[in-house]
Amino acid sequence: MNIIQTFYSYKEDSIHDNAGFLTPDMNWKSMALSCLLLKRHFKEVTLYCNHRVKNVIIDKLKIPYDNIIEVPDFMEEYKECNLWALPKIYTYSLQHEPFLHVDCDWFMFEKLSDSILEADVFGQNIEYDDQMYNRHVLEKLISNGCVLPSLVIDEYKQEKILRVVNAGILGGNDIPIIQKYVGVIFDFINDNKTILQELNDGFVNSIYEQLFFYLIAQKHHCKLGLCTKGDYLSTKFDWLPIDFTYSPKSGYMHLLANLKRKMNSYVFVSQYLSYLSPDLSERITKVCFENGIFPLINFPEWDVYNPAALTPAQLSNNFLSHIDDEGGKEISTIRPCTELEFNPIVAHTELQRNTHMLWNISSLWSSKYKIELSSNIRIYEISHEQAVMFVKQRTNRSSVQISNKDKIYLVYIPDTMLMKVISVLVWGIKINIIEFLRVAKTGTLHDIGDHLANELCFPVNNHGKKILDRTIRSMIVNGILRFSS
Repeated sequence: MNIIQTFYSYKEDSIHDNAGFLTPDMNWKSMALSCLLLKRHFKEVTLYCNHRVKNVIIDKLKIPYDNIIEVPDFMEEYKECNLWALPKIYTYSLQHEPFLHVDCDWFMFEKLSDSILEADVFGQNIEYDDQMYNRHVLEKLISNGCVLPSLVIDEYKQEKILRVVNAGILGGNDIPIIQKYVGVIFDFINDNKTILQELNDGFVNSIYEQLFFYLIAQKHHCKLGLCTKGDYLSTKFDWLPIDFTYSPKSGYMHLLANLKRKMNSYVFVSQYLSYLSPDLSERITKVCFENGIFPLINFPEWDVYNPAALTPAQLSNNFLSHIDDEGGKEISTIRPCTELEFNPIVAHTELQRNTHMLWNISSLWSSKYKIELSSNIRIYEISHEQAVMFVKQRTNRSSVQISNKDKIYLVYIPDTMLMKVISVLVWGIKINIIEFLRVAKTGTLHDIGDHLANELCFPVNNHGKKILDRTIRSMIVNGILRFSS
């Protein structure tokens, strides 16, 4: 089976193409991550792209595709139609053997099952369009005189809520059916090109790529393989498997629609690519930087910073000279605060080592993993009133869900990714974890769990173990804790 992807750039200076992502560097890192994950599971990955972006991908960024097939700049013929999915359709049209097409924002952490890959045709899932996006677009097309295939009109009349196949992945073994599907799409577009130009509606892409695919597969009784099964998977995508936590990944992830424009997506793509291939991540970061594409986070290990960020020296000075604005009492942790030293580069390297370890560790409950407090933090004990004021100043909330009886810490952390000192409120079991490690210096999750069970009657059952694992991971990622050397 051929494993293929498509990237068609409309920009003359294609290195600056963000392809709907938050930034261009995120676009290229997403493509690189998608490609690397595919290469884990399949022998070869082929990219179809146009000439203006080919040299960027091969010569500058060196994203490791096994084959690059250049396609003509045929989209000039469809200017102002907003047919961004059509280059994928063109790629499908060139296939004469079974294939799997994967979008460049789609990450395959685990290989698809044989039951999917052996199906007549396959896609990500069947979308149950309870948001009525597709119906509203069809109504617009029909009212403007578009010529639509009869099977589409029949479905529109018979079904109030339409279903389509999400094309994050798409392909199959029944090539004649797929070529029929491609032919129906090009007939639809060529018959209605003038109307599509006038409407310039990007939602039409879901109609010809996803609705047509679903209806043709249904009409010909194709066996349909799906990554996620279900008849009522909403187009809100609140069911979509999105896991940005620092833990081993499974299944798949699809950064569709607005997900590719969120900061936590940007951080995940950047960090996970650095984990899988530091050299490739560094190259993309530096090539983009040299072309005036500045990262939204900082990379001290490569001496690449957003121009608006503090320098390492400024961050160090801010952290070491920091005085708590909330009037709290500073608590000594590893050593007296008068002896604090802070090197942002060393701190960043340590944090990277710790978080990269988390990607590989399925459970922190193994006795070989010992945890300790980071030396690069400053902790203040503050009152409930001070905590409420802290929350009010930084959020729209007027209250904080902390009991008056709870001890509260305000932790200042030098964030080397954002290059600024951040402040985090800590209470509940996190306080007990910090206090235990202040005394014990280091401990396994079993040690911490036993302490919490004795002090708080914390349940060290399967559910409790998952909570503690998740809590410790978050405190490592925040830079409060670290693995013992």
